[in-house]
Amino acid sequence: MHDAAPRDDASIADLAAAVVALAREIESRHEHADYIPLTQTERLVLGTLDRHGESAPGALAERLGMQRSNLSTALRGLEAKALVARRRSSPDGRGVLVSSTPLAAENLSRLRARWAEVLEAVTPEELDVASVADSLHEMTQALIEQRRSRS
Repeated sequence: MHDAAPRDDASIADLAAAVVALAREIESRHEHADYIPLTQTERLVLGTLDRHGESAPGALAERLGMQRSNLSTALRGLEAKALVARRRSSPDGRGVLVSSTPLAAENLSRLRARWAEVLEAVTPEELDVASVADSLHEMTQALIEQRRSRS
């Protein structure tokens, strides 16, 4: 591993630029993959449902730090693709829970396999991939929490 470089605004900005550029390159590599195309928001929703299971839309929006209207748009798109299902959660019919479908699990598995294939070819052997992934996830969650606290 490399020695830790000093942290300054420029290096942190370089990290952000690298993450954005990497995401763009990964995105460009699955035009012909065998999965149902998803928007970035739809992928976030499905990934969250995959990790945390069935959820009320309001709780899901809060967990993702999203506006409910944006989540509703994503859920409608996912329903149209048969990737999420809604069910009533209360006897009076007012409560709703959303969950991913078996097709969503299959689709996510194919997408993740494609991501792994794309990155495996260029990932340095000495890179602690799990540690980097954990750090990026923690940073993402911290940014979501900051956004939540401002709303």
